[in-house]
Amino acid sequence: MEIKINKFILLPLLLTTQLAVAGSYSDYAEVISVEKVYLEVIIKKPYQECYIRETTVRSGGDSATPEIVGGIIGGVIGNKLGKGDGKKILTLAGILLGSSIAHDSDVKNSSTRVVSEEVCETKYQRKSEQRLSHYLVEYSYDGHDFAYKTKSRPIGDSIRVKVNISPMF
Repeated sequence: MEIKINKFILLPLLLTTQLAVAGSYSDYAEVISVEKVYLEVIIKKPYQECYIRETTVRSGGDSATPEIVGGIIGGVIGNKLGKGDGKKILTLAGILLGSSIAHDSDVKNSSTRVVSEEVCETKYQRKSEQRLSHYLVEYSYDGHDFAYKTKSRPIGDSIRVKVNISPMF
């Protein structure tokens, strides 16, 4: 005679027995060491650096009119002096020469002055600082050593730990 065990009855029974055996409780562990862990931080502090910049400015001569008029007059004169095939070449030479003479005269007659202006630039002073990042706490429980990170330093020589117990299968 063969005994058939219903799987639907056996599975809840096994789970119930595991839950009944598994558990947790709190206890105290001995603190072995507490180490401060620092992080290097770069701080950039802005500041203004100002200085006087002198530039030479030419007054007058902002217009292209003298060069245009000089080119027209030079072109007319070149056109009158030229004959045959040379007429076009002399006209072009007159335009270029007239424009160049007018430009040189304009530059010679213009005045220059020195303008001072304050220029400010934002620069950054870099400074390195060590800042506390966290604590590395080493502790011993039941003959085994453990470690964890925390933002707050533990008080005293022991810490409270949670111990979980479950069967191994």
